[in-house]
Amino acid sequence: GCLHIAATSGTELAAGLHYWLKERCSSSVSWHLTGGNQIDPACFSAASLAQREDHQALYRGRSTPYFYYQNVVTVSYSSTWWDWERWEQEIDWMALHGINLPLAFTGQEEIWRRVWRRWNLTEAEIAEHFSGPSFLAWQRMGNLRGWGGPLSDHWMLAQADLQKRILRRMRALDMTPVLPAFAGIVPRALGRVLPKANITRLSNWCNFPDSFCCASLLSPLDPAFLEIGTAFVQELRKEYGWDASGWYSADTFNEMTPPSNDPAYLASISAAVFQGMAKADPTARWLMQAWLFYDESDFWQGPQVQGLISGVPKGRLVLLDLYAELYPQWQRFEGFYGTPWIWCMLHNFGGNTGMYGALQAVASKPADALAASNGLGSSLVGFGMCPEGIEQNPVVYDAMSQWAFRSQPFDIHQWIGQRTRQRYGASTPVQAVQAWQLLADSVYAATDGHIDHVRDIPQSRPGLAYPEGGLYSLKPALWYNPAQVLEAWRLLLTCAPQLHKQETFLYDLVDVTRQALSKHATTMWQNVVRAYRADDSAALVEQGQLLLDLLGDLEVLLSSNRGFMLGSWVKAAEEWATTPLEAAQYRVRWAKWLGLLAEDLQLLRPYNVTTWRMLLAKDRVIAFLDRPDLHTREEPTDQLEAAVRSCQILIIFITEEWMRADWTSDALHWALEQLGIVGPGGIGKTTLACELFDELCAKYGAQKGRAVFLHVGEAARQNNGRLLEKQQELIGKLFPDALPGGAAAPLKSSRRT
Repeated sequence: GCLHIAATSGTELAAGLHYWLKERCSSSVSWHLTGGNQIDPACFSAASLAQREDHQALYRGRSTPYFYYQNVVTVSYSSTWWDWERWEQEIDWMALHGINLPLAFTGQEEIWRRVWRRWNLTEAEIAEHFSGPSFLAWQRMGNLRGWGGPLSDHWMLAQADLQKRILRRMRALDMTPVLPAFAGIVPRALGRVLPKANITRLSNWCNFPDSFCCASLLSPLDPAFLEIGTAFVQELRKEYGWDASGWYSADTFNEMTPPSNDPAYLASISAAVFQGMAKADPTARWLMQAWLFYDESDFWQGPQVQGLISGVPKGRLVLLDLYAELYPQWQRFEGFYGTPWIWCMLHNFGGNTGMYGALQAVASKPADALAASNGLGSSLVGFGMCPEGIEQNPVVYDAMSQWAFRSQPFDIHQWIGQRTRQRYGASTPVQAVQAWQLLADSVYAATDGHIDHVRDIPQSRPGLAYPEGGLYSLKPALWYNPAQVLEAWRLLLTCAPQLHKQETFLYDLVDVTRQALSKHATTMWQNVVRAYRADDSAALVEQGQLLLDLLGDLEVLLSSNRGFMLGSWVKAAEEWATTPLEAAQYRVRWAKWLGLLAEDLQLLRPYNVTTWRMLLAKDRVIAFLDRPDLHTREEPTDQLEAAVRSCQILIIFITEEWMRADWTSDALHWALEQLGIVGPGGIGKTTLACELFDELCAKYGAQKGRAVFLHVGEAARQNNGRLLEKQQELIGKLFPDALPGGAAAPLKSSRRT
């Protein structure tokens, strides 16, 4: 027997193989950290292939020419420290999912260094401009400068070499890489060299001190803009080959309001930006995020959008409708008035980890755009995925990647059943399918339009109100019936005997358990706050201890799966170093990125909320709850709130002891033995999840905890609408606010940590 795949490009060949694996072999491909690949090797035996030759051939074709991938900030949230091996895996993942228009931003700092040398900037002036590796996305956009820097010569040269390998692999698969271009951000020292240049000092972003804030923006109307933009593209093409893709990404006015709303002025700006690309590359096409139309929606009305796009020759500007699954801009602007555009799913902000998605929108709204395209006279040329961070919620990206080769909406419930069998294998128990149906109807059925949902107490800074929500005052959200997640958790646990060797299943089990515990932890924190406001010291201690116990359980749970471990990320950062000093610098810079350390504690408030082991709020909660003033009310509330902010620096920080344990995350059994979880009997991951389930039921439900979850799950299936209206009542039954009081005692973490 033999498998025959015919396609028009390398990407289509890879996508064809992936489609065959899913449809004929009940197999799947996922990121390594979210369970990896689940492929049945028996499918490739001669006998199996011979048997499958009788099957009807599978045909798929693109409805649009392009499928785009990544975001300009993905590098800082997910891929800063990737080596070539990891990049090769990602590019193969792209091809298997039909992606043929990927962003390729790696290594540009070395190119910029060469450009700034041509403008006679000193090495010190160039060095102070570049931020550290983890912050390059925001330095490139002009939000900050120099933070976490400087970059070493080794880093810049090695990254430029890595970019060559990335582009070589992408081109081998017939992808069209999108390279960076000049959008006006320049070193502050350029004003010394060009004292008459029209350079504007940008406003402060997130209250950084002057030495790191307020980047300089060269006006596109200044003659030097065209010279610098042309020089940069010339250096790019010189370094990476004159046959470079011809596609470039640059964003004007990113989260900034232009100084004039005159359409003619806006047209002159876009014309200047494009000419910086086209003078060096006559084939240039400009890919621009349409995020500014959403972010500054009051400013960007029809005349302003038409003015901006009119400055670029027709067909040479392509817009990314970045957040189309919830806030589509193509409908506001009549399909962008004939300008080519790509319908994109944003989904993730800040690399946040938490179960969330709008699967129904993903399954239907791209088809709406296709159907409306001709009627509006628009030029829809593709679909895409542009999350700020990746390696989370793989089900959402599996759903969106369907649009690389489809034109009609699909039934999400039918698809989720097929996808579950592909993710876990042909022998998937029916309970697993039922669990995922519940998840599709709950955590993955967000319709509230809220930009983010991962704001629970395990990932947040504790305070007397809801957990503090970061840059945009985001609060914990409950957009679903939590009883459905609890029932999905129970159903997955019943599948553990059959699926406990499947890494895809183990990742999902930990993720669902984490979701249930995280939401409940926020409810428990409310009990702590109530006790404080009632001047009930004994209740405060008891409720606080219960919360610490749960956070300890959650930390142990996350230690059982590589997808939720922090240490491997920090180790990857250190492996880029060539000296011990450089390794230590990368460690500290990574800590800054995580928001654990800031020179001014008002600088960084958690926008990226990642649920990793050793990055939970337990130690922050301990520091908060152990404050004497919480029990004596000696300080006014405003002083207490200020004191809470001091918990920004985690007690654990980055010590060699826990780093060593985290680094061995791949050697799971060793790590768990150190934590006292895996003993001679070999208690494993699914056992841990079962134990937590039973404990949660016993503590917060009823004596027969499993029966409570069974009852709620059955009720959810039969009376979903009614329960959605009364979800608070159900939560009250499962997790009552009032628990038995006890004597006050010093708080400590008594769990297995």
